Amino acid sequence: MQLIYSTTSPFARKVWVAAIKLGLRDQMTLEVANPLRNADLVSAANPLGKVPALLANDDQVVINSPVICQFLQRRANNNVDLHQPSYMDLDTTERLHTLADGIAEAAFMTVMEKQRPAEHQSELWLGRWSQAIKRALKMIESGDIKLLKNTPESIAEIALASALGYIDFRLSDNGWREENPVIAAWYQEIMQDPELRETMPAD
Repeated sequence: MQLIYSTTSPFARKVWVAAIKLGLRDQMTLEVANPLRNADLVSAANPLGKVPALLANDDQVVINSPVICQFLQRRANNNVDLHQPSYMDLDTTERLHTLADGIAEAAFMTVMEKQRPAEHQSELWLGRWSQAIKRALKMIESGDIKLLKNTPESIAEIALASALGYIDFRLSDNGWREENPVIAAWYQEIMQDPELRETMPAD
């Protein structure tokens, strides 16, 4: 299997960490590509022009990071269940996974908007994305964080760590730690995981 991967994408990072945790590292190769600089390569794999995209051995193309993670789960080489671990039910895992992906999406859209000339940036949308990140983190901080392990044993932990890593990488002045001290302490612990450290975002 070949994973079309960007070293800056929190969604691609989530998929690659999940693949490693599921014992699939040796069955996959990474094709590093930037959706803007390598648009032809990315679009050939995914007509939507987004990463990640997975090219399966049967010539099947799998797109959208949650779908890819489910696809990999069904092919796991071990007894790891990232989507329904013993300590969290499926509905909770999926809700936290979706919240984490929403945080990452809002952060990504913020980064894209800030690359436009200042006079063309939308304060309305920047404000909406900022508030979306704040609300989602507040919800997790106020209760759900207690459900998460300090090691990435479910897709919820992997997705949240990937989203927060992207914020630190691209929006370092966000200040999320000050408003969410419990999540901040959790993040410091989970980042001791070797696969999360190996996949830190980089240009």
